[in-house]
Parts: sequence; C-alpha cells; structure tokens
Amino acid sequence: MSDFDEEIEKIDDNAASETESGAVGEGENGSANNDNNGGEEKPRPFYDALGWVNNVIAAVAVMLVLNLFVFRIITVDGTSMCDTLQDGDRVFSTNLFYEPAFGDIVVLQADKLVNNATKMYGEVIIKRVIGVAGDTVRVDFDKGEVYRNGELLQEDYIKTLTTRRYLGWMNSGEDYVVPENCVFVMGDNRNVSHDSRDLALVGFINKNLILGKAFVRVLPISQFKWL
Repeated sequence: MSDFDEEIEKIDDNAASETESGAVGEGENGSANNDNNGGEEKPRPFYDALGWVNNVIAAVAVMLVLNLFVFRIITVDGTSMCDTLQDGDRVFSTNLFYEPAFGDIVVLQADKLVNNATKMYGEVIIKRVIGVAGDTVRVDFDKGEVYRNGELLQEDYIKTLTTRRYLGWMNSGEDYVVPENCVFVMGDNRNVSHDSRDLALVGFINKNLILGKAFVRVLPISQFKWL
C-alpha cells in the first residue's frame, strides 16, 4: 500500500470516529432533556378552580363598589311619578360627581316620610327637583300652577295639575325660598304624590339624603327610556 493510500485511510478512520462521538453526544443530550422534561412541576390540585373563584370574588367586589359609589338600581314603588315612571319600573341612578339641578329625577331617602307599604321611615323614594338652594318656589293651588323664581313652569311631564293641598302644606300663592344645601321636590302625579309641599312631614330635602340622579329606565325592556 502506498503512502498516499495510508493517508486516505487515516482520514476516513478519523471521520468515522468523530461521527460516532457526535451520535453518542446527541444521545446523551437527548437523555438529559428527557430527564428535565420529566422533572417539571405538575399543576397543584384545584389550582384552576381557585383562580376562577378569585376572579369571581374580584368581580363581585367591583360590582359592590360600583353599586355603592357610582350606580344603583332602584325599583319604583307607587304611582307618585306617573306617567313618567310606573309602579314596578326599574331605573339606574348615579351619584358620580352629581349636583342636583332643576328638572332632575332624583332617588332620595325619605327621612321624615313613612312608607305606605312598610310603615317605616328612611326608605327610598323618587321625585323630581323643582327648586334648588336659593330658588323661590310658589304654588297656586287654585289654578294648579307652579312658579320657579317668578316664572310659570311649563310642565308637560305631570299627570294632573298641582291642586292637592292639606293642612300643614305650603300656602297657596306664597313664595318659599329653598334653604342652603337643600332641594324642593314633587312627584309628577301631583294629586297622589306626598312631597315637599307638605312642609311638616317632608319639606325641603337636604342634599345629603339624595342617593343619586335617575337617568335611565331599564325595565320593563319594552319601556326602556333615557330620563
């Protein structure tokens, strides 16, 4: 065999040796990878269930905060706001950055007015703001007219004229100035509503008793309406 042939043979032997070494290395690495994959931590029992429960709790907490400080759903009780709102209607109200204004429909606590159904004080009622602090309100019970700051109100929202009056109610034709931090409210169904006209039992409502402004009727769905 020539020297040239011997050199070729050595080169072939070295190449074969390197190939075998690489094959072994890959096998060892593959074995190590398999061992690592097999050693991964398995999910804890009920891990997904606990995560789901936490999400539900967080969602409920957010809804409670929104209900207390931003939005509130109210069921209309009675007919004092007909025909604008009917008994059993449900409305959304909000107190977010709210400042009462003339014409607003407000949700408030009747601290001095007893609820006809429960016979308890402090229950939620819905009325319309007719006057805010500093406004002058006058009612002519004989003509059924209401004046705010000397101007006759064009009240297309009322069911009946404002003629109802009892002992202890405001005097017909007399001006009443709404005190500071208060509002004067009436129901749209004037001859049924018990409201600020009764100076003794209702009178001017402190703004602290206002829970928010009713801004949309959501139920019944067929009667959905922005207020």
